[in-house]
Amino acid sequence: MLRWVERALFVLVAIFLVQVPAYAQTLNQQNRALLAGNCAGLSGGPYGANLNQICTAGGTAQGAGGGGAASVQASAASILNRTILQRLDETRNEDQSSGQKHASSMVANPFGALMPGLFGGMGVTSPSQPMGGQSGGMFGMSSERWKGLGLFASGLVESLSRNDGNFQEGYRSSILGFTVGGDYRFSRRFTAGLAYSYSNTTGDFRQGGNFSTNASDWTFFGQYLPTDRTFVQVTGGYGRNSYLVDRRNSLTLSNIAVAGFSSSNSNGDIFRMGMMTGYDHPIGMFTVGPRVGINYSHTHVHNYDERGSTGLELRYDDQYVNSLQSVLGMQGQAAINTGMGVLVPQVNADYIHEFANSQRFLNVQYVQDLSPTPTKFRFQNDVPARNYFNVGTGLMMVLPNGWQPFVNFRAMVGNNQFNNYAGMFGLRVEM
Repeated sequence: MLRWVERALFVLVAIFLVQVPAYAQTLNQQNRALLAGNCAGLSGGPYGANLNQICTAGGTAQGAGGGGAASVQASAASILNRTILQRLDETRNEDQSSGQKHASSMVANPFGALMPGLFGGMGVTSPSQPMGGQSGGMFGMSSERWKGLGLFASGLVESLSRNDGNFQEGYRSSILGFTVGGDYRFSRRFTAGLAYSYSNTTGDFRQGGNFSTNASDWTFFGQYLPTDRTFVQVTGGYGRNSYLVDRRNSLTLSNIAVAGFSSSNSNGDIFRMGMMTGYDHPIGMFTVGPRVGINYSHTHVHNYDERGSTGLELRYDDQYVNSLQSVLGMQGQAAINTGMGVLVPQVNADYIHEFANSQRFLNVQYVQDLSPTPTKFRFQNDVPARNYFNVGTGLMMVLPNGWQPFVNFRAMVGNNQFNNYAGMFGLRVEM
């Protein structure tokens, strides 16, 4: 008797798994399961003209392709929140108190995870006696600001590629962006400011199609110096993203084949906050120090419909992505005096761990499923990488007229999903 009960339970579980294909499925698997046999997996129509053609053709599903359906919005959320607020590094180097000297800070760290901003400009104070015998201030120039105000701007050129995964199609993309902003020094130990960032991402899916993302972001930031060698940075901001996606869509039954492109225009809101603390230790002309930080972001991608004539276009429900990342890193720099000014080379390495962002289900239905109770189904994205490193190097020059041009390079290491390289350049002019 017990043996028969076990067999019956096995059969029931098998039937359940066959009839509920929404779990642990790719979009291609879902298309094949739902549309085979005159759309036996759907609720019965009515359907739009293109989907109706598929459902009346019948036959066994032999193949499907829905590349790019889950790639862009989720990837942007998990990648863009890696960059940090650089601008606060340089404010630690400015000393308005006459006769005061303090250790040089790490002036270039474009590799952490506090906020999506491309903050340039990097000043540095001497770890010992400044040039020209002045006490306190920038290598031979005054550290006084005009009414406590500082302005900065920088640009970004970036390459981001995603490898093909079990649930998501890979792509190649390039990113161009800029940041402008200002900050105000309320006291020697406290600085706060506001910055605006804009970036455009254009890319191509490996299986056909392309996408474009426009990101606009406002960020508030602040810094407090408990001592001359320690700091605490905090950031908070809001970003608005616009996603244009044109992906290849296809389905092959035993007696019909459909193929074409499905297009969409969607929007997302990103709220984020972060904190980083660190210590700068001077060793002669060098300065080294650890960094510890944590970042949180909440992304809401609003519901949207795809457009096209394949019959396979999807209507997406709202999507929510939460990311919580820790940053553990080290930074190092040197100050080299030259006849033109001071050269400041830097190196950096950060270890990133993701706590919250995980594999998600995307809830959808066919746009042309016009039934009073349309069939809802879902498919998955890939599990985001949990651990990886950001490493980089940079060079800044402090000129006697207060101008500070810089260039930085960073690379992502140890992420099995993404290949990421970026160059940052900019100029800071003290007021």
